[in-house]
Amino acid sequence: MPPNILIIGNICKDIIYSTQCYPPEDSKVKALSRDIRIGGNTGNIVQVLSQLRNCDINCCVKLGSCQFSYYIKSMLENEGVRVIGVVEPDMDIPESVLIHSNETSSRTCLHYRGNCNDLTCEEVLSAVGDMSKYDWVHLEHRRNGLEVLKLAKQIRERRAEVVMSIDIEKIREGFEEMLGVVDYPIVSKEVCRTLGFDNLQAALAGLSVHCSHALIVTWGDKGAGMWLAQGTDNLTFNSDMLHKVDENTFTCDAFRVEDIVDSIGAGDSFSAGFIYCSSQKNKTQLPESLLLACKLAASKLKHCGMTVDPSVLDL
Repeated sequence: MPPNILIIGNICKDIIYSTQCYPPEDSKVKALSRDIRIGGNTGNIVQVLSQLRNCDINCCVKLGSCQFSYYIKSMLENEGVRVIGVVEPDMDIPESVLIHSNETSSRTCLHYRGNCNDLTCEEVLSAVGDMSKYDWVHLEHRRNGLEVLKLAKQIRERRAEVVMSIDIEKIREGFEEMLGVVDYPIVSKEVCRTLGFDNLQAALAGLSVHCSHALIVTWGDKGAGMWLAQGTDNLTFNSDMLHKVDENTFTCDAFRVEDIVDSIGAGDSFSAGFIYCSSQKNKTQLPESLLLACKLAASKLKHCGMTVDPSVLDL
């Protein structure tokens, strides 16, 4: 049976303008192109997962009664994603306006939440219902950090054997406790730097004291690393891009990308790759999961949108 994966979090409308260079303040710059996409961490992750083999994809998100909400549900369901919508009739879908500079490949985001509230623990549990059918649950550590922590604990109580992961892109309430509740917290370089860590290995060593099972840290063009409470002795390292650091830690180099086309969704591609590969394999294959995650993130940088290059799966 393919693993049944549930992604819980935020979906939004991305409006992306491509420009030759980032506009100076109080200037008028011509946009070279305009693209409207399904975005948000959850939206990006499920779009990637839906293109990979052998997994059943579900997402629990807030939806309104606006036209774009219907569009999101229809498009994702056409891609094989089961959408569990928590509907607020008068809610507007959050919007992100992104300015993509061709000159530097940077992307600047203006995000407008409107009247969209984050999912509560009760809303998710009521909408999702029976947790016993899910093998993997992925969360976002959003503004209502304590509510997400409450949800993670409730999921654990209802299904002790479920594997849980979470994206942590900003420091929210309950951050340290969350590291010990979920199996695979995925912590960004930005969070680590805010906490005073200036490199990947220092972040893994410093944050792992809060973790009960594992820790993943992403570090952009320096790759990513993983700390495992159980140790690395039984792991297999089949690539020269993977490096065993010590008895509990290993890292993966970033795949080199000469010309970055679009960085939007690269972090979400990483998360999708790790969830996909880890949900298929036993724990001795975690290095392969980190390798695929880095490869998917790098592949995303080479093109616009969330389309997956099938060759990425050939490790």
